[in-house]
Amino acid sequence: MRISLIVLAVAVAACGEDNASSSGGVKNPNDVSGSSSSGSSPTGATASDFTARDVDGKTVKLSAYLGKNPIVLDFWATWCQPCVQEFPHLIKLYDANKGKGLVVLGIAMDGPESVANVAPFARRQQLTFPVLLDDDSHVAAIYNPKKSAPLTVLIDRKGRITKIREGYNPGDEDFLAQDVAKILE
Repeated sequence: MRISLIVLAVAVAACGEDNASSSGGVKNPNDVSGSSSSGSSPTGATASDFTARDVDGKTVKLSAYLGKNPIVLDFWATWCQPCVQEFPHLIKLYDANKGKGLVVLGIAMDGPESVANVAPFARRQQLTFPVLLDDDSHVAAIYNPKKSAPLTVLIDRKGRITKIREGYNPGDEDFLAQDVAKILE
């Protein structure tokens, strides 16, 4: 029983559910901007390029969008329940703003043992934005070395990291929408 509780505690912490819910004008506890503890790239830094394959096998380079489009990098995994809860909000945000140039890249952190589940999982979740595979963790090593899930990195049109958000709790989508509005300006 004790081992089960320890495993459960680790799983919850890994998904970022240990953060308190946010509301109103209160600072979001999931906002880790300026901190390099959850990502090796602090806010204000120029975003680093990477190349990854999407679920259809196409090569995607971040540099195709850097310095041109506002970008949301969303790190997630098929085993992460808070990620699933966040998806409808990301889909809505992307669909409402893609005409304004917003790029959302979902970065699946599933390893070699579960990467085959990513494409069918993304279809079931009806993800409308591109889903990239990071089964070797080369993208996570740049932006999310702790492999927090979900972890959201916002990059402005100049290619600078403006915000890093760790975890998801109901209501966090309001903070994300505000942050995306800023990078769309």
